[in-house]
Order: sequence, then structure tokens, then C-alpha cells
Amino acid sequence: MHLFKPSVLYHPLTVALLLFLLIFLEKTEGNPYFNYLPSVFYSFSTLFLGMIVEAVPFILAGVILSVFIQTYIREDVVRQLLPKNPFLAMIPAAFTGLLFPVCECVIIPIVRGLIKKGLPQHLGVVLIVSIPIINPIVVLSTFYAFQSKPAILYARVFLTVIASFIIGTSIYYLFRNQSILKQENLIGIRHSDHEHHHSGKPSLHDQMFHISSEFFDMTRYFIVGALMASLFQTFFNRDLMTAIGANAAAGPAVMMALAYFLSVCSTSDAFLAASFTHQFSPGSIVAFLIFGAMLDVKNTLVLLGCFRIRFVLVFFIITATVVYLLTRLADFMIHWSF
Repeated sequence: MHLFKPSVLYHPLTVALLLFLLIFLEKTEGNPYFNYLPSVFYSFSTLFLGMIVEAVPFILAGVILSVFIQTYIREDVVRQLLPKNPFLAMIPAAFTGLLFPVCECVIIPIVRGLIKKGLPQHLGVVLIVSIPIINPIVVLSTFYAFQSKPAILYARVFLTVIASFIIGTSIYYLFRNQSILKQENLIGIRHSDHEHHHSGKPSLHDQMFHISSEFFDMTRYFIVGALMASLFQTFFNRDLMTAIGANAAAGPAVMMALAYFLSVCSTSDAFLAASFTHQFSPGSIVAFLIFGAMLDVKNTLVLLGCFRIRFVLVFFIITATVVYLLTRLADFMIHWSF
């Protein structure tokens, strides 16, 4: 008996995306559809399809790794790799991205698989918030974007470590007696454990079916998130955002909101943030770089596909509060040399 229904392959969003790709993938002189559409639609479709084309291979890679973990990694192996103390274990967890440099959308299905195999939930949350920032690719891109302002890089890394500890500790105390996984994922764990106990490791066919089901499950949420982010990037008024952000207290909040809705990948967000250095305080720039890598429209939808709504809401509130307070504190305490 399969854990996943094949009907997920025919989800309306998937069909809609395929039609969209077939019709609007390329703007050519002979394409009649663009003759009746405003030019702003081409900007929107380019942004939307760009997000999809760039992200889908990484989502697939994350799902494959997640299924591999669920299939071949024993629970005791996961537990033995980290210190027994729940707080000390957050230290190596926060720096895991140095070995596994993946972006924010890829890490979510991987963490879900690790939690299914026995990883403490709060450590999974630490991975979600730290890996998209504390990894070699993001560190290098931030360094190149702010070569004349290295304090931005140092603040991004240091404050991310502090934030991950605070967020992880909060989740530990709030959810240590309840699961953060969605109910269907819990059913999948019990069913999977039962099947493996009786039939050993699943066949290649079962693994491929598992991969395809999880991939489409993740992708449908990502598509909605990419759609919302593309609409925001196409129509938002940057001048208005800049005017509001001139206020010192509002600056970090405005940049966090901007990062959330723009949904730029953490590997390239530093170059976008650098364009705001003359309009916003350094703390606001760091708020953009940290919060956008931890939470955005796309990965919020993916989180909702993996975890309970209550957890996602609490996680969002805690993360936003912690990042805002830390970056405001940084503006007060750190001497920015620019």
C-alpha cells in the first residue's frame, strides 16, 4: 500500500503551471498572446518563471536527499551525531550549513525527513534558520556585495547565530511535548515504520513514487509563493517603501517586509540589499539579509505543507520579533564604519 496518492500529480496548480510554461515561456515576435497583454505582464511572467526555473532543481535535490534520509538513515545515527544536551546541540546545528550549503526552500523537506528519523524538533528549526545564511556560498556573495562594508557580513553571520539559539530555545520550550509535523506526516511515519519492519527497505519503484509525490507536494506550495512574490516585485512602490524606511524604528521592519515579499534566494539577496545602503540604516540592511533568508513568501507556503499551522504561526512571530530586536540593538551598539 502506497503512502501517497498519485492524484497529486494531477493537482490543478501543476496543470496550470504547465500551461503557463507552454504559452508564456518565451516572448517571440510570432507569439500572438503577448499582443493583447500589457507589458507589465511580461515583467511578471519573467520573474515568476525565473523563480520556478531556478528553484525547481534545488527543490528536487532537497526532496531526493530527504527521501534518502528517511529510507537509509537509522534514527540512532541521527541522535548520535549531536550532543545529548538539547542546548549544546544547537551549536553544531547552527554551523551545519558550512558542510551542507543549501538554500531556504531545499532545507525544509530535508529537515522534515530528519525530524521523522528522530532529530529533535528544535534542532530542525535551528537548521532551517541558520543553514540558508551560514554557508560558504552565502558568505562569499555577501562579502562581494559589501566589500567596502565588511561589518555587514560580520553582523549577518553573528546575529544569525544568536537568533538561531534564541529561536531554537523558544521552540524547544513551546513544543517539546507536541509534534510540529502535520498529521499526515505523522501517519506517514507510523505507516513507513510498519512497512519497513515487515518488508525491509522499499523497492526502487516505491522510492521513485515517494520522491515524485513529495516533489509535487513541495512544488505546489512553492508555485503559489513564487506567484505572490512575483506580483509584489512587479507592482510594489519602491519609493514609498524608502520614504517609510527613513524612520529609524520602522527601517528594520520595512526591510524585513520587503525581504519577505521579494522572496529572493539567500545566495543572491546581498546584491539587492546593497542597493538600499544609502536609504536605510546598516541595521535595516542586516534585517533584510537575515529575515529574508529565514522566512519569505515561498518558504512560508512550503512550511505550511510540512508543519502544523500553529507551529508556523508561532515560528513566524518569534523569528520576526527576534530579528527585529537584534538588528535594532545592532544599530544602537555597533559602530558602523560607513
